[in-house]
Amino acid sequence: MKTTGRKKMLLDQLLRDEIVGVVLNLIKQDQPVTMDEVARICGVAKGTLYNYFQNKDDLMNHVHRVVLEPLLESNERTLGGEGSPLKRLNDFIDSAYRVHDDVCVYFQFVRRKQSAEVVLQERIELILLPLANLCQEGIAAGEFVACDPFIMAETLFGTILGPLTSLPYRPDADYDLQRMKEDVKTLIKRIVILKPQENV
Repeated sequence: MKTTGRKKMLLDQLLRDEIVGVVLNLIKQDQPVTMDEVARICGVAKGTLYNYFQNKDDLMNHVHRVVLEPLLESNERTLGGEGSPLKRLNDFIDSAYRVHDDVCVYFQFVRRKQSAEVVLQERIELILLPLANLCQEGIAAGEFVACDPFIMAETLFGTILGPLTSLPYRPDADYDLQRMKEDVKTLIKRIVILKPQENV
């Protein structure tokens, strides 16, 4: 590959990354996301954005993929990786509470614009199926209570992610995320784990 072609590819990628960052910051600040505003903040002409994205929908689809892909990869690595089912479940909880801020704000924004069917489909693919597979493994290993793995996955989804999605609606804005995470783990040990293991 010629040096000029490589430089152009790198510059294009840098601009795409900057555009995604700008969109996510606008969402986080609860500001309208428009092509004009994104171009202004990036310091480029609006027409430049159209060299990369056909329209705002194309831009938002790109941002969605950029946000979703690392989550899918992380969930795949964590829930389908090595170690006991109980250890992987705890790793998933730690991961969920590590990335919650930006991800929750982004998904709240997206959910207002997506159909219920799309929201459910993403939830199933992103979390419920991998969690159900993990639950099945945990049941087979004798670590988890024997019940329908999909019921258990739904229970885990609500227990782990429910508190994160409701944070903006809590009457007390002063919450301890670490304490919440430990409370979630305690609750899960009581309802899902067959033989609680103190060392996990």
